[in-house]
Amino acid sequence: MSFFVDVVTEDSFYENLTVGVVKILEGLPYVKNVRVERRNGCEDTVISNWEQRHCCLLPEDLRNFYLSIDGFQLLWNLEIAGEEFSVGRMEIGSFSTLKRCSTTRDHQLDCPRQESTDPGSEIEPRSSAVDLENACSLQAGSSQSCKMFEIARCYPEIGMTKVYLVYCTKPEAEAAPSIWLHREELDRWYHLADSFTVYFRMMLVHLGLPLWQCCVAGVTLPTWVEQVYFLVGPHLLPATVEATETISATLWSNGPTNVIDPGIFKGKDGKQKIPRRK
Repeated sequence: MSFFVDVVTEDSFYENLTVGVVKILEGLPYVKNVRVERRNGCEDTVISNWEQRHCCLLPEDLRNFYLSIDGFQLLWNLEIAGEEFSVGRMEIGSFSTLKRCSTTRDHQLDCPRQESTDPGSEIEPRSSAVDLENACSLQAGSSQSCKMFEIARCYPEIGMTKVYLVYCTKPEAEAAPSIWLHREELDRWYHLADSFTVYFRMMLVHLGLPLWQCCVAGVTLPTWVEQVYFLVGPHLLPATVEATETISATLWSNGPTNVIDPGIFKGKDGKQKIPRRK
């Protein structure tokens, strides 16, 4: 999917980049102090040097993103009983943090699996583990190695959890990188998105709620995180999750429902749009 670039003012740039999410958050009764960190873009030569050093090309959407802004951070607070807590976070690491990561352990990758239709068979879990290299083989079609670059981190409440840009390469070709979630304490991998654009969309739609990547991957969330979801985005939780009595049921029933139309991410010609500042 290709991108085109507009020259816009700084205020318009951030409004277009977040597609109005800031105004949506500011309109929620429990969300306070929404702030976006403003950053300049990267130099093209810096990105080119990175590509030469790591022998891989950044996907076009991610390259355009870093040319426009060197990472992204949007934070917001949650007000409960008159007290504010720093809870919401949308973050993409700066380009300098996009460093290659490696480990000698055998990676485990969680992929969705269909439940058995045989009434006598044992119910399968929501996901099953497979070897990371085998999963990459399905994408690249041959033997290859994986290159992983950290682009974000999640809340530490369930152990260190990071988000990686993963290249699955083979000698004669290079497959498009995808986005994966890694839980270090379990050494388990979960596929999140096939491209950076899709990942960024997911981050906006989930309003930067805590551990939203884990919610997408089907990982069980801590109780307090589920409570925050019921207040700000109850529609984002799986249907099997029910509100607890820790917070008044009135808050759950009156919690706002926010739905972002995916069409707002497209220009008139159907291309994805990343604005470029003056």
